[in-house]
Amino acid sequence: MLLLLLACAGPDPLDSAEPEVPATPAARCGDGALDPDEACDDGADNDDATPDACRTTCLLPTCGDGVVDGGEACDDAGTTGGDGCDPACAVETGTLEVEPNDTPAEATPLTAFGQGALPDDDVDCWSVALPECGAVRVTEQGACGSALTMGLYDPDGSLLAVGAPDSDGCATLDPADQPGARWVAGGSWAVCVQAVNGAAVPGYGIAVEVLDPLTLDLPAGDDLDTDGTPDSCDVDRDGDGVADIDDTCPDLSNGPDTVLALGASGYVRSWIAAGPFTGDATTDTCRPAEEERVGEGADGFAPTIGDAADDGSGSGLTWRAHLLTTDSLDLTTDYAYVDPAREAYAMVYLRSDTARQLTLAVGADDGVFAWWNSARVLDIASCQGVNADQFQAPVDVVAGWNTLLLKVRDQGGGWGLSARLLGAEGAAVTDLSPSLDAEGTWRPDQTDTDGDGVGDACDDG
Repeated sequence: MLLLLLACAGPDPLDSAEPEVPATPAARCGDGALDPDEACDDGADNDDATPDACRTTCLLPTCGDGVVDGGEACDDAGTTGGDGCDPACAVETGTLEVEPNDTPAEATPLTAFGQGALPDDDVDCWSVALPECGAVRVTEQGACGSALTMGLYDPDGSLLAVGAPDSDGCATLDPADQPGARWVAGGSWAVCVQAVNGAAVPGYGIAVEVLDPLTLDLPAGDDLDTDGTPDSCDVDRDGDGVADIDDTCPDLSNGPDTVLALGASGYVRSWIAAGPFTGDATTDTCRPAEEERVGEGADGFAPTIGDAADDGSGSGLTWRAHLLTTDSLDLTTDYAYVDPAREAYAMVYLRSDTARQLTLAVGADDGVFAWWNSARVLDIASCQGVNADQFQAPVDVVAGWNTLLLKVRDQGGGWGLSARLLGAEGAAVTDLSPSLDAEGTWRPDQTDTDGDGVGDACDDG
């Protein structure tokens, strides 16, 4: 009998290992547990299309995720404006830009408020209809986080004004600062917006205001008839009721309703003047010459508009009307085309209802002679500018028409005069009626005696 003897096996090394423990599951979005790197986790309720739901990325809902959540008016998942929904998820109002609009010729029509966006190096142009002689103001709206510039282009495509950021960071194009934005020609203008250095701007808004010119301050000397409309766009710039196109003197009031009067402070604003005269000797540097150049020494001396003022010298000079909107007559404008020393005359007829004694007050640059009713009452030889009321003399005013004649010598620089009558204690006399004709009351009209197209009231020939 075969006996098999089996040796007992020793202990198996594997039997001594620790029992295997299952691994802990890794944290994951969607398990309903809020892990450290998750903003939210609603498990099966995570959703990328439900408003205010935790997203499947375990991030909170936000502007730009394409879902309109609470507190959002819109959400188009975009990062730029000009498409109806701005980058802050607010609905854009007004006019939205339409590309391409990079040039004035391609401008998007705009009436009041527009919104757009600027990619790198982009330009957005908006067209605005402006009335003749209107003005326009353009202001950036909103947060103004980017530095914008605005260019204003006329209907011909010429750049006439530029707006830049103010102290608050918002770009502004203001007609008060930019002359090219006021008193404009009517038509379709363009406002072109771009970022400084061509940077991208996610969204911006601009407001355009078309202004009435009467709301703006006028530059000095730009409104002859002081009606609030600048001369450059006033169809009747002298305010005499006759349109410039039909007016024989468009810069001088000579219409049917024109009546001569003293200024509010009594200054003479209506003169006939003659000059310039040169070559006369004087006894002092600035004292007028004694030569009688216009016939002032003759009997019946009473010139009117258009009369010869050369006393037979053949100069061809005539007496010209000067109807002023200021208190002083600037002789430089019309008579300084000859070198100093030079002289000019100015005359006016003044009617008083009563006889009285008043004071003639004159300012002159430089020396001056003054005749009241043919009697010389002032003889000034000093050199100075026009200082109101600087030289004074008592005068006897007759009831009816009186005459005032001034002769002013200029040694160079400015040249002019002012005159008025003063009463008791220096009070201005304003009840005198001026005329430019010795025959009595004179109303400037459209008469053009010589048919040269220039009315007698302003004709220097």
